Amino acid sequence: MKTSDLIKENATLQETLTKENNEYYGNLVIYVRVMSLFRDEKKSEELLLEVLHDILDAQNQGISAEQYFGKNPKNFADEIIKQLPINLLDTLKIFLSSLGVYSIICILLALILPEEGLDIGRFIMIGIYWMLFSFFGLWILGLNLYCYKNKLFKSFFLLLLGLGVILGFTLGSYVSTTLKLNLNGNLGIFIIIFISVILLYLFYKETDKKLWSFFIPVLSTSAILGILIRLDTFSDLLNTTEGKTGTMTVLVIILFLQYLLIFLNNKKLR
Repeated sequence: MKTSDLIKENATLQETLTKENNEYYGNLVIYVRVMSLFRDEKKSEELLLEVLHDILDAQNQGISAEQYFGKNPKNFADEIIKQLPINLLDTLKIFLSSLGVYSIICILLALILPEEGLDIGRFIMIGIYWMLFSFFGLWILGLNLYCYKNKLFKSFFLLLLGLGVILGFTLGSYVSTTLKLNLNGNLGIFIIIFISVILLYLFYKETDKKLWSFFIPVLSTSAILGILIRLDTFSDLLNTTEGKTGTMTVLVIILFLQYLLIFLNNKKLR
């Protein structure tokens, strides 16, 4: 069975847990997945699925997950992690695929203003920073589940993550390299269409389409605006100050609606 199938089956079975067991197992899953980033992902999901089946069997007998595995799930989770073999190849694949998706999306957004040029060096540097920051954030999340429940520690970690986000956006604003591409005219249109096709393919292959569907409006709007601004019919209008202001206004509105939909969806799930 593929790793994606294991994750899907896990999520389906988890819905049958009681509220208490779901919280217990949900924290266990997050902790194991986060703390085993450099280990075999498939083996990790197989062991988690075994644990879930054990919890379901106990639940059918009126025994809670806490009664079955104990009140200290961290020790049990650490034992699971110790059984997992190191697999740096899986981690490298996750890192490169995440970096690739990030770069594709950011490039598409940057192509709206062709005269700025595409700073490939900056995208690579900032992309690597955000990937490393994401790994750090996940590690902090894992620690917060079982290790640091004190409010002072949690506030400190939140402050640390906040500073990391600010640093990331600051780097994005000030970092500039000489590795730039001029993507005016037909070349820019070709790149936009090419990237759009890649994103459509990735969306088609994605199992959780509902999550990614919220990003479709802003990405499709960026693609359309990027193409229109390179066409002779619209370029004179859109390249004026008023045209650029209107373009950015439309994009900001679409971004606002996107995040509003994500917020409402998360609220509904809770």
